[in-house]
Amino acid sequence: MMEGAGFEVVDLGINNPVEKYLDALEAEDADILGMSALLTTTMPYMKVVIDTLKETGRRDDIIVLVGGAPLNEEFGRAIGADAYCRDAAVAVETAKMLVARKHNQGAARA
Repeated sequence: MMEGAGFEVVDLGINNPVEKYLDALEAEDADILGMSALLTTTMPYMKVVIDTLKETGRRDDIIVLVGGAPLNEEFGRAIGADAYCRDAAVAVETAKMLVARKHNQGAARA
């Protein structure tokens, strides 16, 4: 759905080290990092990725969206994501809104 909405999507697959996320964000000059969890056992790693973005000074540059069956809005807030998306349609609308906001803020600073 993200591609259908005009976003360029790079699928990193599953069970990746945080460095793979960081490398892809840099190589693609990405605006958004989307992470999804199918099992509760993989949910804590989302926070590791977000915390690493903070530690490397990249967190404010990247919009972080999270989703997946075991997640909820409270979890998304608790780990520091910009938004929890309950499904792909919500992810598209949320991504559009947050990217527009980011670009408008950048234009206002210029």
